[in-house]
Amino acid sequence: MNIDKSEIENFDNYAHEWWNKRGPYKFIHLLTPIRLKYISDKLKLKGSKILDLGCGGGLLSEAMTNCGADVIGIDASLKTIEIAKKHAKEQNLKIKYINTDIESFDHKDKFDAVICFELIEHVPDPNELIKHMSRFIKPNGKLFLSTINRNLFSFMFAKVFAEYLLNIIPRGTHTYEKFLKPSEIRQMLENNDLSISDIQGLKFNPISNTFKLSSFSKINYFITALHNE
Repeated sequence: MNIDKSEIENFDNYAHEWWNKRGPYKFIHLLTPIRLKYISDKLKLKGSKILDLGCGGGLLSEAMTNCGADVIGIDASLKTIEIAKKHAKEQNLKIKYINTDIESFDHKDKFDAVICFELIEHVPDPNELIKHMSRFIKPNGKLFLSTINRNLFSFMFAKVFAEYLLNIIPRGTHTYEKFLKPSEIRQMLENNDLSISDIQGLKFNPISNTFKLSSFSKINYFITALHNE
């Protein structure tokens, strides 16, 4: 199973804080609008069937559902899925949440898009993750992926500054050695019948606490890949 149990335990510890905008997941709250924009610029959300892998407490799943998408969210953390279900019910949103990993996910139909944001750097075998995601994407469907580059910039800003100085994500969330360069992701995608159609970076303004899309991809970056089959 392509899961690091220590990673799941780390997310379990903060599961109850998912919808606290000032809590340990405030970084994800800040990211959600730009994540939604990145997807909606490249996919008509209304009517699309989407798998949100590593959905967490459901921030992006709910945002996409509010735009008319038909979303299934899966996460390996049971506590997290319970929070997501509870919040969706409170908002009267019909989102199917399942406590599972992509290898064990049992679903006969394929999706217009699979979302994998800030997850690939938390699994033992990134290529295996992409392999299993690809089998759930329709021909010409899309994979939306985001992760963290591996270099001095990302070490300083995504690890040291974010976790220890700015405290915008919980300490210990990331392991630098697991960060992935775009060239490494590209090879894994090509190994699994996927081809990159777009790469964009992110810039964070710590004064206004806002993100914007950028050509600067040395730290966080988004990828859109098309399924070639």
